[in-house]
Amino acid sequence: MSLLSRRASASSSPPGSGYSLLDSQLTVFGDIDTSGSLRIDGRLNGTIRRADTVVLGVGATMTGDVHAREVIVGGALTGNVHATERVELQPTAIVTGDITTQVVLVQEGGVVNGRVEMQPPEKAGGSNRTPKGAEHSPSSR
Repeated sequence: MSLLSRRASASSSPPGSGYSLLDSQLTVFGDIDTSGSLRIDGRLNGTIRRADTVVLGVGATMTGDVHAREVIVGGALTGNVHATERVELQPTAIVTGDITTQVVLVQEGGVVNGRVEMQPPEKAGGSNRTPKGAEHSPSSR
């Protein structure tokens, strides 16, 4: 019975706290959607549509787009990276595609064959910013 109680407590973990691993001996064809963290040490042909943190390990390969909060690349990725917070390219990383994020760290040896677009953090309440110097409209008298 203790096995059942362990299973019940494991399923009550908070969302986003899960950790999934694609082993170096594993090849996956298809898209992945998770609210937790994902580490890929093998091969993935598909898109990661939603994840907290994605780690593409050294020697791993991926073909497809990544949408996550944070992305760390040590292997080869062919596709676009959309990270809401941060992207890190390790010395062995090769990204063939565009990167869109707030913060980028490219370690010496890391390669990007594509565009890097850095966006400022989104502010609560939308993007109704007034350009500097345009606070007051000219009055007609």
